[in-house]
Amino acid sequence: QISDPEACDQMYESLVRIHTNFYKNKYPRLKDTTFTGVTVEDCRMILATDILKQMEDMKKGTWKRLREKFSAKKPEEDSK
Repeated sequence: QISDPEACDQMYESLVRIHTNFYKNKYPRLKDTTFTGVTVEDCRMILATDILKQMEDMKKGTWKRLREKFSAKKPEEDSK
C-alpha cells in the first residue's frame, strides 16, 4: 500500500514528463550547441576519437604497454 498517494501521483507525472521530453518540446533550443559553443557533431567526433584511442590502449597487453613506455627515450637521454 502507498502511504501518500498524492505524492506518488506527482512523482509519476514528473517521470512521464521526463520520459516524453515534455520540456524539450515546450522550450525548443534555438541553436544545437553546447555551453562552449561547440556543435553536437563536433562533440561526438571528439568523443569518438578519444574512445578509440582508449580502446586501442586497452587492447594492448600489460607487457606491451610497459615495453613501449620504457623503450621511448627522451632526446636529453640520447645526448648524455
